[in-house]
Amino acid sequence: MARFHLDQHQDSVHVETVLSSERLEELCQSWRELDVITVDTEFDRTNTYFHRLALIQIYDGQEIYLIDPLAFEDISALEEIFNSTSIVKAFHSCSEDLEALYHQYGFEFNQVFDTQIAASIDGIGLSVGYGNIVEHFLSIVLDKEHTKTDWLQRPLSQEQKVYAAQDVQYLLPVYYRLRDSLLEKGLFECVIEDVNSMFAAIIQADDYSESYLKVKGAFRLNRFQLNRLQRLAQWREMLARDNNIPKTFVFRDHHLIEVCQKEKTSISDLLSMGCNRGSIRRYGAELIRQIELADRTDKEQWPEPLQPFHKILKSKKMFAALKEQVENVSKQHNIPAEALCNRRLIEYYIKMTLGYKGRPNRFWNSWRQNLLEQPFKKAMQEFI
Repeated sequence: MARFHLDQHQDSVHVETVLSSERLEELCQSWRELDVITVDTEFDRTNTYFHRLALIQIYDGQEIYLIDPLAFEDISALEEIFNSTSIVKAFHSCSEDLEALYHQYGFEFNQVFDTQIAASIDGIGLSVGYGNIVEHFLSIVLDKEHTKTDWLQRPLSQEQKVYAAQDVQYLLPVYYRLRDSLLEKGLFECVIEDVNSMFAAIIQADDYSESYLKVKGAFRLNRFQLNRLQRLAQWREMLARDNNIPKTFVFRDHHLIEVCQKEKTSISDLLSMGCNRGSIRRYGAELIRQIELADRTDKEQWPEPLQPFHKILKSKKMFAALKEQVENVSKQHNIPAEALCNRRLIEYYIKMTLGYKGRPNRFWNSWRQNLLEQPFKKAMQEFI
């Protein structure tokens, strides 16, 4: 058991490095009765499709624990804690943490509170960093020197351990401040729901049939070309996942767009486009085969064209009408307009209402629908 005493900014707490599944199970049993823990992770995603977890930090209000998943494989004891509906798990900017824990260990989550989302709903600011939110609430300036450090190296330096510990130490008082403010406003559950929506999107991302919607420039393609792109994007996603490499290591977005627009593609065409020679050698022949397979698809199965928002008739007037409703609801409920409904969400709602295909927006969830759907429908009546 490796322990040290963290004495920073007049706060004193013990830090333990957890190096065995037996010790982790003991800790998880002790956490079952808690109301809240703070959680953070450190990971590496250099030249990989998936994150590789290097450290999981948990603070239970008494002691900080640095769980080392490189020292032992079985961390399944955490599943009960993360999935518990009675224990709040407070993170800051948790999307990649949840994604890493889900993909590497299959963990699912309940009652996750993201202090970055909470800060936006509470009016502190959008996308506020951890250091800034700690300084805002606690007047403590943190050293962020180790943000880009190599977390996979072992042994971890004392400086790395201190940095990792502080990422959960000050998160707890920040959580309490935000919790109290949002409970008073009746907005606490909005944060929980936003994280639930975020996690649902992480799970749904495993369905690659709509990967083409994320490809830059897809809106420029007609239905025939989109059918090609749909197949190529799904093939690329699965290939990258199976080989744990970034999608760009297969082919880049603009190369997929270009081959979809060409009548026929050859290996020499891929070279002239500037595709990576290694990618061409490994995947070029299969890319051409995927195009040929796509071209055999029945026309009735081709995707519908994608409509850029600015090309929709009266898009500016519709956007202005809905933006006005957002401002009204924002004032009524004391929620910042950008946290309530940003530009992308307004555009998503308009496209969805008019029947245009587009990327799903996870933030059109029940609490926003309850506040905005009726005023939005009323505002859209003159355009439909």
